[in-house]
Amino acid sequence: MNVPHSFIYFLALSFSVLGQESANVLPSKPNLEGHWRLLDAELVDEVPFLTLRAPEPDPMTRVNEDSPWDSYRRNDLVFERDTMYSVIYPIEMLHATKYWLDAGYVHVETKDSVLIYPAELVNDTLILYTQLRSEAQFFKERYVRTTFNDSILGIMKKYGVNYPELAGTWFLIREEDYDYGTHYELKFPFTLPDSIVLTRQQMISALELEKKFFIRTSGVNRDYSFYYEDMSMYFIPGKWFKGDDPYIHFYK
Repeated sequence: MNVPHSFIYFLALSFSVLGQESANVLPSKPNLEGHWRLLDAELVDEVPFLTLRAPEPDPMTRVNEDSPWDSYRRNDLVFERDTMYSVIYPIEMLHATKYWLDAGYVHVETKDSVLIYPAELVNDTLILYTQLRSEAQFFKERYVRTTFNDSILGIMKKYGVNYPELAGTWFLIREEDYDYGTHYELKFPFTLPDSIVLTRQQMISALELEKKFFIRTSGVNRDYSFYYEDMSMYFIPGKWFKGDDPYIHFYK
């Protein structure tokens, strides 16, 4: 699959629900209960076990992207009773959605509708197909059964982010390109270090307490609030800074 798109990510982006006319192909419902680790992903034109070809995208809504992989994001899956969790194990819980199975499809309930995705279980490999919004193709994602630590999953479910796992050295991003040509350059009237070290005890405290960290700023320790998002740690200057948020972020 990815760094670029995940099954759950596309649930939110899909323009249409796949038809159910071929949904009687598989007579039984596979048992998906448990933990699934993403093995790989590829682009395909059809779903063979349903003899289903990817439809052409609506030209009125077609999105021009350099590559379908540009915004792809890897994730693992956890199925518990009627809930499907999309996770980046052991760091982050992305989504929790209600799901059920029906002869060759996974049904996922969103806020506004029910979306349907082809799925098959081949031995111990779960294969999911997600229709692209911009091309006549599917992402074909393969997951294998695994065993995640239940305690870590519990932290991810409760807090969203497993901050203790983020302890270590993080490096300041001064410039980067993203989102099809958008350029970011840090504009901040103070001097920041090239890297910072987050201790495990600090990250354990971040689960329950206010997320505050002191960074050496132009020779003075200044307070920042922080949060984790999309593989980066973001720091927002405290009340001592009067300007707009400079989007200070570090990568590990």
